[in-house]
Amino acid sequence: MYADNEPRWRVLGPWQVGSDLAELTLPPGQARVVLASLLLAVNQPVGLDALADQVWPERPPANPPGTLHTYVSRLRRVLGAGRIETDQAGYVLRADERNIDLHQFRALCAQAAAAESPAAELKLLRTALALWRGRPFGDLTSTWLDRDVVPQLTEEWFAATERRIDLELAAGPPGGVVAELSDLTRQYPTREALWFRLIDALRRSGRRAEALDRYHQVRAILRDELGIDPSQELDELHRAIPNSEASHGPEPIRQLPHGIRTFVGRGAELTALDALDREQSPNQATIVTIDGAAGSGKTTLAVHWAHRKAADFGDAQLYLNLRGYGPGDPVSPYDAAAMLLRSLGVAAERIPGTLEERSALLRSTFAGRHVLLVLDNARDADQVRPLLPGPDSLVVVTSRNQLRSLAIRDGARRLTLRSMEPDQAIELLAATIGADRVAAEPEASRALIRLCDRLPLALAIVAERADRAPTLAEVVDALGDAQARLAHLDGGDPQSDLTAALSWSHQALPAPAAAMFRLLGLHPGDDIGLPAAAALAGLPLMQARAVLDHLVTVHLVHQHRPGRYEMHDLIRLYAGELAADVPRFERDTAMDRLADWYLHAALSADGRLSPFRPRDFAEPFRPTSPTPEFATVSDAVAWFEQEYDCLRAIITWSASHRRAGHAWRTVIAMLMFIDNRLPWSDGLALLELAVDAASTESRPSARALALNSLVFFSFHRRDWARLESYLTEAISCFQADGHTRGEGSALSNLAYLHAELGHFELTLEYSDRAIRLCAESGETRGLAMNLHNRGVALAATGRHAEALEAHLESDRVNPGDPATEAINLQDLGRTYAELGRIAAAVRAFRRCVQKLRMIDNRRGEADALIDLGKLLLKADHPTLAAGPLRTALTILVEFADPRIADVEALLAQAEQQTAR
Repeated sequence: MYADNEPRWRVLGPWQVGSDLAELTLPPGQARVVLASLLLAVNQPVGLDALADQVWPERPPANPPGTLHTYVSRLRRVLGAGRIETDQAGYVLRADERNIDLHQFRALCAQAAAAESPAAELKLLRTALALWRGRPFGDLTSTWLDRDVVPQLTEEWFAATERRIDLELAAGPPGGVVAELSDLTRQYPTREALWFRLIDALRRSGRRAEALDRYHQVRAILRDELGIDPSQELDELHRAIPNSEASHGPEPIRQLPHGIRTFVGRGAELTALDALDREQSPNQATIVTIDGAAGSGKTTLAVHWAHRKAADFGDAQLYLNLRGYGPGDPVSPYDAAAMLLRSLGVAAERIPGTLEERSALLRSTFAGRHVLLVLDNARDADQVRPLLPGPDSLVVVTSRNQLRSLAIRDGARRLTLRSMEPDQAIELLAATIGADRVAAEPEASRALIRLCDRLPLALAIVAERADRAPTLAEVVDALGDAQARLAHLDGGDPQSDLTAALSWSHQALPAPAAAMFRLLGLHPGDDIGLPAAAALAGLPLMQARAVLDHLVTVHLVHQHRPGRYEMHDLIRLYAGELAADVPRFERDTAMDRLADWYLHAALSADGRLSPFRPRDFAEPFRPTSPTPEFATVSDAVAWFEQEYDCLRAIITWSASHRRAGHAWRTVIAMLMFIDNRLPWSDGLALLELAVDAASTESRPSARALALNSLVFFSFHRRDWARLESYLTEAISCFQADGHTRGEGSALSNLAYLHAELGHFELTLEYSDRAIRLCAESGETRGLAMNLHNRGVALAATGRHAEALEAHLESDRVNPGDPATEAINLQDLGRTYAELGRIAAAVRAFRRCVQKLRMIDNRRGEADALIDLGKLLLKADHPTLAAGPLRTALTILVEFADPRIADVEALLAQAEQQTAR
């Protein structure tokens, strides 16, 4: 039996030992190695000789038993005298194995192996793996633990993790584990079992190009780092990838909004749509347009019919609101193509920078798939045309415009939607509030549909209120009064019937829901996530969820994806009109909260992408609402991609609404994502906006920070004269503000620029100035970067030994920032190569690639792999050179990089050398 206050022993991560009452402070150093040994053999004696071998595997002290006794005495003083017993063979720790996370993990894994069902096994494995908090035994230094214990425990963690992933792959769509496996392969690049699962998951999801890319990547890693080829199993999986769609089919994409449970009427229209579909042309997509007045039910009909046709289009069912009519600008074809490409699984960094290229890539991605595409609320045919797929697809377009040119040029079939017939409108009302109530008050029912002009949207809103009213006659009177009042105000606006319904519904909302509804009309984005909505309204997350759920219930807001909400364009326009009547102070405070939330959420995500990057540019803004935290780089990138459209909208809005400080700071917070993921034109537009916004600030350093960021992003465009002028201005602005760290950063970029131009004396001059500034301010990251720049300049002037010293010093002082480490390691490898130290150069390039994969910098990875491939070719190792060059080529093709032909030539050279 064990006492209720039995300690909990947590060693699968940093040490934590204690009870519910208090945590114990363990003695450091070798005493913990003794405790680790006793914990591993809990309730079993560990002999003195075995303990001595474990604690001192290399150099034991003069009196091992005496020193061990000292360590045990220290542990007893903390743990209690009876916790560690002296045995004739040595020592034994008395504890409940159930309270030791290491033994609990092993017990749960054993239970999982014996589980009666896959579901039970999966649950046990998840519980077991949740016990892990990091490296076993924390940062304790021990040759024995590092050599014998931690590797074994890590292998057990791998086994449990891989089995858990296998069960999840078997239980659901493979796409759900791709992000996790991508992160794991970055952390453990030589673990072939993880790569196998990632490639298989991509293959089964239909993402064949990515699966092939990952195969070439792991093959290069295994050859470069271990000198081996992929296993037979992985090679067989590679051969199966081209045919995977035929055998497994891609993971289907299902983006259609859910259908309306009470959909009634429109039988004639559905029959007409079916007839239009049967007129399909053999060599092009079937295009059906549904046009009609606002609120006539175009979207509801389109989605309902799309669900009826969905079974014929198993590969992809896509939905996109083009925002052709409503507040704000329509979605441009350029942005719409990018949204569809992301929905189809195309990584953001692969999306090209012109509309023509995006449209071509979209057609290529659609090719071979049976696609159902709903394009809702289109402005005109020009907005739709670049998005059209090829044959064997169905496109449904809704618009207030008749889209005649789409019919003439592209063969679209048209259906014009009128207001519902009276009997259809009565049927819709009965389906919502009950046929018995309609039958009980037939005159009031007819009056109600007449007041709503037989518009389905107005009827849906009014019916929800009517469902809670004592009689329909009362509803008719109230709605009639509202309509008369609004008709007097709007002078007979044709939308007055819908506006009256909205006004009446809004007045019935509880105060928190009414306030949220009005404030949503201020949000400049097309949709909004729950945390952002909570920040906008100044509500706790759970209360915001309840308020939004209420707005969904009364048909004022639509939850189109879990946790994301949008409004019909007419409802959004009405909410915006109501928001204009909110006191100015309340509007400004709400939008300040929203802009603060996006800024600090972006800072949080950027903190995962580049942990050591200074973020004092965010001053003086402070978070006013809880912001998300991100466990992995993949999580941060996924958040940026999900929120990108809203981020861009809030940045643009802030810049034009007296919040320039939020605008430029949010762009700079996104800099690593912009550089790693966005097409050139998109990133340039954001950074130029940031420069303009920062220029309105009173402090010159604001414009300098934005200019420096623009230069960082623009280096690969090689417009040196323009970049030099930006940096010269930035340095002057930083000096005027006394911003030492910023001046050092700009000088660092200027030194790098002159190195690219071959002005190496200037590079040394600017690097040395920056080094002094960074040393004065304690900016170790900047110091490391400028030591790197100095090394580049020294190497370029033939002073390779001095360059090596500078690069090694940069590596030594770097605080652990993988981005700057990677830059320096690449040039360290080049310097080693110049000195003829080939093995050291290869190690430096491999470390560089590892760092770049940690931060998911694909462009940089390709650069480093090219350098590695060139080095191995020069050293007459063509077989080894082919691996990194192929991986680099795959990445360059994704980016449509102009160096593709150069790398293909290097690969051809490697093949020729191998043949000799």
